[in-house]
Amino acid sequence: MKYSDEVAAFRRLLVANRADLIELCMSVETLRTAEVEWAWALTDPEYRRVAWLSERRPLGTIYVRMPATLPVYSFFLFVVGSLLPGNRVVVRPAAASRHVVAAVGELAVESGLPVDVQTGDWSSFEASAKQEADGVVFCGGPERADQLDSVLPERVRLLYQGPGSCAFVVTAEADLEQAAAAVVRTRLFNSSQDCLATERVYVAEAVRDGFFAALDAVLDRVRYGENRDPRVDVGPLLLDKHADDWYGRVAGGEGRVHRAGRHLGGSLYEACVVEAAPDSELMLAEKYCPIIPVATYESDRRLRDMLSLGDYALGLTVYGRLPSFGTLDFGHVAINKTQYDLENPMSPFGGRRRTTFVRAGSGRRSGPALVPFEMSLPL
Repeated sequence: MKYSDEVAAFRRLLVANRADLIELCMSVETLRTAEVEWAWALTDPEYRRVAWLSERRPLGTIYVRMPATLPVYSFFLFVVGSLLPGNRVVVRPAAASRHVVAAVGELAVESGLPVDVQTGDWSSFEASAKQEADGVVFCGGPERADQLDSVLPERVRLLYQGPGSCAFVVTAEADLEQAAAAVVRTRLFNSSQDCLATERVYVAEAVRDGFFAALDAVLDRVRYGENRDPRVDVGPLLLDKHADDWYGRVAGGEGRVHRAGRHLGGSLYEACVVEAAPDSELMLAEKYCPIIPVATYESDRRLRDMLSLGDYALGLTVYGRLPSFGTLDFGHVAINKTQYDLENPMSPFGGRRRTTFVRAGSGRRSGPALVPFEMSLPL
């Protein structure tokens, strides 16, 4: 693996500057989220899991468009992941967390890693990628990914990571208190702004009332406030562009409101629980705000029909028994534990349908992908 010494030096610099960088992270996320993403980023990287890199060669110059959220951990996933085979990386951070990535990028450069953090507009980044990139890692919306797919030369390898819209199933056999706690944990992680966050919940009709009671009990304990308050579970939204629209839809009668979340001012919103039609946009879209849409089901067959709806299939979490039809086409599956309990930066990540795709030459596939592998070639 190339740059192993430089990556080790980078990790040491991050540890040495942890206090200042945690403070910087709290400009975009809660203290609790910052501590979680730092723990993930600084965990033993288990490079033995990618020993096969010794049989790979670099692709060349990789352009990376990072997501706005979890900027430190995302830097490891997408930038360091692209570096590991020996590539050079040009990274464009999302505007909302650009200042955090710039600070992390400076430490990477100080460590000797070939990273160039660019802050120009999207059109200039895209134009440079067309001319210079050998590979592109893009995190963002499907429309812009399709645009990239159409303009990048066929020689440029493209890895796209998009919306998650992850599903959570509570079967009749589930421990309802544990299931409710897991729904809240996974819905409200990073103030509900994460691609692996639960976006839609399916509850067996037989346990509907008990589940809602358990969910209320957990939500009653959730604390809202400023990011720097260590007691806070949910802070102001970093990306609040669509929150008012979603909350307005609920207030306007889209779904049956079980728990009305309030707009607490600024970019801070209380959790809202609403029973929604299984084919509604409220149920199937990635909302990036603390709305919990719930649908009930009467049979495994009906549940399968519901889970098959929508454009995205990233994560599926099941509390209770595994349904008779299995796990369908979701890229990540957790049974009686959460997706976050399984987090590992050295494992493939992504989903199917319109969630993830890899384009290599004239071929294209969906499903989980590991950045170091996709951004390298066989010897």
